[in-house]
Amino acid sequence: MNELDRLKQYPATAKQRQFEWDFAKGAENYEVWDEIEIGATGDGVQTFRIEEEDVVSFNTASLETDPAMVEADHARQSGGLIPHPLFVVSIAFYCIETGMGSWIRTPGASNPGQRIELFEPFRVGEEISARITHKDKWIRRGRCYLEDQWDFYNEHGTLKATWHVRLLVPRSRDKITEFQAL
Repeated sequence: MNELDRLKQYPATAKQRQFEWDFAKGAENYEVWDEIEIGATGDGVQTFRIEEEDVVSFNTASLETDPAMVEADHARQSGGLIPHPLFVVSIAFYCIETGMGSWIRTPGASNPGQRIELFEPFRVGEEISARITHKDKWIRRGRCYLEDQWDFYNEHGTLKATWHVRLLVPRSRDKITEFQAL
């Protein structure tokens, strides 16, 4: 069984089942280090409507056991489900597809650090959109770094969270192709 076939057993939600797990697919359309324009800003391709199953699945996969985080019926009686603090990352990957910020899906990328600021809890029923700003790019010891700021808003324009994401990425499309050939 190849790696992608093995992953097919894990999706538990409607969004997970429609999500493209093979990050090599469409990589020719991803943003690359050489082409990133610092200061450019844009919106995610799609929005993320938070469903109970999204929160429960993520929290369970994060090994949470608190009933307020993994039992929807219990949580409804005490103010609603509480998403894990890293839930925002799944929203980001869902929102981008191959648009602005797609470099975070780059095959061969590695994560040297990130920072998440949560301003208000995400709630079931909210429609979340992402606004992405390319903040910086640099080369250190021959490795290419990119950093974006992702701001997440609900349908009322309330800023829910900011994700500062930094990755080491291949410099060009040719380098991505080389990595994919390995």
